[in-house]
Amino acid sequence: MNPLRAPFPWFGGKSRAAHLVWEAFGDVANYVEPFAGSLAVMLGRPTPAGVETVNDRDTYLANFWRAVQLAPDEVARYADWPVNEADLHARHRWLVGQTEFRARMRQDPEYFDSKIAGWWVWGICQWIGSGWCAQPAWEEQEAAGAEKTCGIATSEYAKRPMLDKPGRGIHQLAVREGTSLANALAWEGRAHPGNGLRGFHGRRVRSAATSDHEKRPNLGRGGRGVHGSSSWDVRPSLRGSRSATGMGVHASGQAGGIGEWMQDLAHRLRYVRVCCGDWSRILSPNVTERIGVTGVLLDPPYSDAAGRDPSIYAEEDLQVAHRVREWALENGDNPRLRIALCGYEGEHEMPATWRSVSWKAPGGYAAARGNHENAQRERIWFSPHCLAPADDPFHGLPLASFARGAR
Repeated sequence: MNPLRAPFPWFGGKSRAAHLVWEAFGDVANYVEPFAGSLAVMLGRPTPAGVETVNDRDTYLANFWRAVQLAPDEVARYADWPVNEADLHARHRWLVGQTEFRARMRQDPEYFDSKIAGWWVWGICQWIGSGWCAQPAWEEQEAAGAEKTCGIATSEYAKRPMLDKPGRGIHQLAVREGTSLANALAWEGRAHPGNGLRGFHGRRVRSAATSDHEKRPNLGRGGRGVHGSSSWDVRPSLRGSRSATGMGVHASGQAGGIGEWMQDLAHRLRYVRVCCGDWSRILSPNVTERIGVTGVLLDPPYSDAAGRDPSIYAEEDLQVAHRVREWALENGDNPRLRIALCGYEGEHEMPATWRSVSWKAPGGYAAARGNHENAQRERIWFSPHCLAPADDPFHGLPLASFARGAR
């Protein structure tokens, strides 16, 4: 069985490093991820899920995960659409104009919009380069006008759902485990719409016309098209790999189609708590250590000094990585926390008690432009109470339990 994955490309995703993280975390009772992204590590969890809380400040991303949880059929319906350049730019303009939507995402923990989720994932799968639904001025504009536009004080944006316990009432673990079989049978019996792919889905892309005006981007395995002079000029990505016609929801050969993919994600995300706001809101003791031994994956936007393209992230301050490092250092000696901090080599100075592990990433936007150096610079720093790796004589035990001088 293939592991679940996000139905969209996500630069900076940690799917290749997921096994390293879970080897260090073990089967923790509680898992917290303040920078959700594609949820590659959470979806790659090899053990049954316990309590899981994820967050992202990007309202479009958080809305996608909320909508897939509760309305996978609707998301699939809006996402199942052919590649069309005119539609791509028209929908992009419409999406970035949804001011009320972004405000409601931060006010109402139950709010989501399936149409926005479907159009967002449809677009990000064919967008070349950075800038999809990105507009850095949103935060200042909306915070300044929150009271006037939304009828609530700006401070209300700091509110989050109740996360202080694994779950109360119908959300408690005992209830979840007692109804899991019924839930599974219910999912099995549901229809899976959207299995038939349309337009570019499942078909070969026809060759370009001879006119220079109609020439298409490079469609080879390594091709990523060209970056337009403006974010509105980006052409759809026509890239394919291993005979597929595109990425994410546009890829041909996806078993079961988009509908089944969304259904599977909905089943996996059934009890995941999805927050939308600042990363620090889900790192209080009530959300972490008081629930049990907690694995905390910190994968903030890499700092500008590390060579990351600042336009990759829709609503993130690239200096947040330094504040995240400070939190990790302040909490690294807590025996109830197993922390993994991601970054580039040299980006963070960590104590000798933290274990540094290197891994190779695909390379992201830099690799698309011919720079493969960043792919070799990926590092994960694990806190002292993370478990020893498989090749360590103390495998499966917290490294902090042993004097390093005796090893």
